[in-house]
Amino acid sequence: MLSWPWSDPKSGPDGWKAIAELLNSAETLEPSGLKSGYHNHQAEFTGAVGQRPIDMLAKNTRSTVMLQLDVGTCVEAGSDPVAWIRANPGRIRSIHCKDWSPDAGQGYKVLFGEGVGDWRGIFQAAESVGGVGYYLIEQEGSRFSEFETARKCLQAFRATHGER
Repeated sequence: MLSWPWSDPKSGPDGWKAIAELLNSAETLEPSGLKSGYHNHQAEFTGAVGQRPIDMLAKNTRSTVMLQLDVGTCVEAGSDPVAWIRANPGRIRSIHCKDWSPDAGQGYKVLFGEGVGDWRGIFQAAESVGGVGYYLIEQEGSRFSEFETARKCLQAFRATHGER
């Protein structure tokens, strides 16, 4: 899976449709066993539902184009990751398990499970309809050392998700 990591926010629907066309054109990768995908940031979840860039990308790409969900940026933008997964069955093959908190000075510095993400709901939706194959625990800063952060995040992931 090759995931497009970022696109400067576009000024309107035509710009996002052009990104969708590029993602669709990556079908030339498929004989090699590769597929294309798109990794969201906060900008893709802004705007009215149905007019958000992420909705335009989903609507205008083939079902084989993966929509990699970065949960923290989805939540920060005020969107519901569970609803997004359910609205795009089979498309969410990879999830960045990054939490977010609206508390002052916290943001992405909270560890997995300490923010406002509905992780049990996210896991249930991802595994029942989303098509998830991979969970990536992502952390942007922490009050702990890198190794302690990784240990605590993995421990919280296992406690929430289970040892499947």
